[in-house]
Amino acid sequence: MIAVAATATVTSVLEAASRKTSTQLQTLNGIFAVNKPPGISCTGLLDYIKRNAGKGVHAMPFAEHFERERQLRVTGKKIRRPRCSPHLRVGHGGTLDVEAGGVLVVGLGNGCKQLEGFLKGGKSYLAEARLGIATESFDAEGRVTEIVDTNVSADDIRRQLGQFTGNIMQIPPKYSAIRIDGKRLYEYARDGTTVPVPVEARPVHIGSIDLLHFQAPGQATFGVRARLPLDVEAYYAEGRYRWEGGRARQGEPLLAWSNEPGVPRMQMLIQSGGGVYIRSLVHDLGHALGSAATMMTLLRLSQGPLRLDKDSIEVADLPYDERIIAAVRHSQSLM
Repeated sequence: MIAVAATATVTSVLEAASRKTSTQLQTLNGIFAVNKPPGISCTGLLDYIKRNAGKGVHAMPFAEHFERERQLRVTGKKIRRPRCSPHLRVGHGGTLDVEAGGVLVVGLGNGCKQLEGFLKGGKSYLAEARLGIATESFDAEGRVTEIVDTNVSADDIRRQLGQFTGNIMQIPPKYSAIRIDGKRLYEYARDGTTVPVPVEARPVHIGSIDLLHFQAPGQATFGVRARLPLDVEAYYAEGRYRWEGGRARQGEPLLAWSNEPGVPRMQMLIQSGGGVYIRSLVHDLGHALGSAATMMTLLRLSQGPLRLDKDSIEVADLPYDERIIAAVRHSQSLM
């Protein structure tokens, strides 16, 4: 009985610790950058922070949370998460698509008031795209809407980039979080319902676009491809992205043929302002080339002064309050 009681006491202590959010974090105000992995939504990542920040070794492993979020998305239904502690106010400064990775600026407490500046501020991206194919979502998750023969060269691409830099007008993709009549565009698309009013082009700013790498069958390779972080490279090569053979087909999701060999591909470095959809940029560039193009991978390298390689913490750091506090102080020093 004594052993059972002791075990029960230890268990209750661990459960209490797992429910606790650090008082230091509850009173912390500021912003920090986290390296968002591809495969989870920004909301899903914030949910992990709300539930696990400050819990240290008692936190849910991020891999378990990641898998739970994946299963919720597979249902295709609107994700409804259980309520969690209201003591930790958390927000983010600019959405990254589920399949995109990189810098996500997170606000804590009154630091959420600073996020507006990051929404509108400068960002840099590393984007990879496939030429000769288009999808309904402008990325690999969408169904193929167009397959065209293409004979585009690196010089052709570089000649077209100028029209997409500076102050331009851009139509957001129909799979986006923009609200029209109280409903997000992606909800209309998933429901198969018509958007009540046309989606209008919006003014955006793109500072620069550099073609880093281009390869196509029968052509000399242009430039050198920038390597993604090893975990990101692995994500985009395995799992749902693994190529099992065959060719992309009209009307089918492109994902299974993301790594199809022998197709033209390009990699670009993009400096932009707020509100830019890189998917739309790639799609529009494809049409400007007399072809088609679909974004395959996206990595946000920086947002404002916060850089992926120097100023961002990893998801493994999120349960530890001292690491978040250090990240907030570091970000404040850069601001």
